[in-house]
Amino acid sequence: MRRCAKESDVFIRSENLFVRPAWPEDRATLARLAVPSRHDPLRASDSPVGGLVVTMPGVRGPDAHGAKVIGTAGFEAARHEWQPRLWLAPSWRHLGLFAEAEDSLALLAAQLPPPNALPPVLVAA
Repeated sequence: MRRCAKESDVFIRSENLFVRPAWPEDRATLARLAVPSRHDPLRASDSPVGGLVVTMPGVRGPDAHGAKVIGTAGFEAARHEWQPRLWLAPSWRHLGLFAEAEDSLALLAAQLPPPNALPPVLVAA
């Protein structure tokens, strides 16, 4: 796993996948994939890395503009640690990619500060 860029930007490259922050430009793709709301990477999150998308670099075809978005990822606070949250589109399941993405997210989770070590988030009224 490689991590690069600014502290707030997380990019993970594994053998077959590239995980990056979700951008507003991803909204149409996420809608086409029918991402369940629980796994929507553009919703508000307590995670220090925000919502992520799982992409498959090198996918070719008329709809492939660089890497193809095949799923979403993120983290949820569970007691004193971050639990990875991963969703892959149905057509990308059962190909061995889930385990690869989980391994990358586990390595990243180990690098994050514990949820109880983060300052409380202030919510504007």
